[in-house]
Amino acid sequence: MIIDTKNDYVIGVKMNQRTLCQHIQSMTADMMTVTSRFSEWEYSKGRTERREVVVSDAVGHMDKHWAGLKQIIKVKRMVRDKGKTREEDAYYISSRKVTAQAFCSGIRNHWSIENGLHWVKDMTFKEDASRIRTANAPQNTSIFRNIAINLFRTNDYKNMAQAQRLVANDITKLNQLIN
Repeated sequence: MIIDTKNDYVIGVKMNQRTLCQHIQSMTADMMTVTSRFSEWEYSKGRTERREVVVSDAVGHMDKHWAGLKQIIKVKRMVRDKGKTREEDAYYISSRKVTAQAFCSGIRNHWSIENGLHWVKDMTFKEDASRIRTANAPQNTSIFRNIAINLFRTNDYKNMAQAQRLVANDITKLNQLIN
């Protein structure tokens, strides 16, 4: 158990967890239960993004089902790109009691790591399209992909596709990466 090992959790709540999601939606919609609020704007590459994070300590009966639960979090994102606007809400539960600004920063940092690694593994190494599905082979090939990404990054390659092309079929360059 996470709490038993003196650690904390922040867990994303998916829409298929209907009861939990509805409870969080109602708790974060009720302005009386909001304990912390933070919003920020970001402008990058012609795209505008607004994030609003709302935190509530009012966990109600939920703490019986989630050990150590202290806060529920709603992240509302509004993205305007090329004249089109889309909005989405994401919900989280946490055993940690911090401000909305701290959650905003932590969740963003997590997704930047998650997106950076998974995007590279899927787009450059075509991991999602892999037909390798039996025994330990999927885990083993994933480990090899991770090693390759780490070798490229350690050798200051920023573009993984370019790095892959430069060392492909060149044992001398590959050996230089390892040494």
